[in-house]
Amino acid sequence: MTRRRLLEILVAASVLVLLVAVFLVRPTARRTEPPPVPLFHRVSGALPDLGDSDDGQGRITARSPDGVRTAMLFPVEFEEAADLYVLTGPVQGVRFTLADSVARTQTPKNVGWIDPQTLWVVVGHRWGTVSPGGDVHAVDPVTGEGRLLWACPDSVRAQAIRAEPASDGMGILLRLNVFDEQYLVAHDSTVRLTVGAPPGGEPTPAR
Repeated sequence: MTRRRLLEILVAASVLVLLVAVFLVRPTARRTEPPPVPLFHRVSGALPDLGDSDDGQGRITARSPDGVRTAMLFPVEFEEAADLYVLTGPVQGVRFTLADSVARTQTPKNVGWIDPQTLWVVVGHRWGTVSPGGDVHAVDPVTGEGRLLWACPDSVRAQAIRAEPASDGMGILLRLNVFDEQYLVAHDSTVRLTVGAPPGGEPTPAR
């Protein structure tokens, strides 16, 4: 066998190995886009007495863009667990509680609407004075299924506080609190997300 023929065989074998490797590790839609998970559980039965806005119990409400539904977190109190309500009338709607896997240490902190069919919900640590925000999830207001949009870094120094549609219609803006290393001082920052993109985003100066 000539040296040239041996070189041709080696090159062909290398190309074959490379093609097999590319085929085995190439990303697929199923790998890069995880399915929604049941972030919230729907609670059966009649809604509890939610009182009113003057009863001294905190609540956060957000009207859907089409005016059909109202999302509510109740009760919103220091180190208390809040439930998510999606209301269609004074005593009509559904109640959701956080999934058991996170309910002991986490609570919803804020809520709003990405569009008439999708909520954004900030979920963060239930305990502590330096945990005003948390991670941001897109949530189905009918099923309670959620998809992570943005996660706090491991240090939890940057926490999402709220979200709002970008003025140019391109995705949503997350408003963050970013703490110093001693968790004594926080400054505002902003992350722009394109809804449907993988979780993440780089902080930019607040606007």
